[in-house]
Amino acid sequence: MKYISFVIVDDHKLVREMWRAILATDNRFNIVGESGDFEVAIELIKNTRPDVVFLDINLPPYTGMDAVPIIRKYSPGTAIIVVTMHCKMAYAKKMFQLGVKGYVTKNSSSDEVFIAIDEVLKGNKYLCNEVREPVNRTPRVD
Repeated sequence: MKYISFVIVDDHKLVREMWRAILATDNRFNIVGESGDFEVAIELIKNTRPDVVFLDINLPPYTGMDAVPIIRKYSPGTAIIVVTMHCKMAYAKKMFQLGVKGYVTKNSSSDEVFIAIDEVLKGNKYLCNEVREPVNRTPRVD
């Protein structure tokens, strides 16, 4: 069985740990690295050329938007799935224009994330329900 390799890029350690735990529930997946640092993440992706990268848009001092063209340059076969708190269609459109294959929010369920992974691995694009159907969104209380 061929494993599907992942790199997780998010500036929050707890979020990276959460993704690691969720992905560990599926024996097809192999996490080959993770980083909260932009430059370390790029080097990691260059060296491992993973099948999938989970990429947060917020990656101080840079952004996921800065990272996408670099990832595409050094690892063109990698499917990039943005995992973000941003639920505005404008962010998703920009990320798809840059070359990402999937866009899910941090409000998405793990079931929806697995659907996104399956879709991008089939060569399709995936946009999460929260962005696609904003009328159904529950208002956020911050």
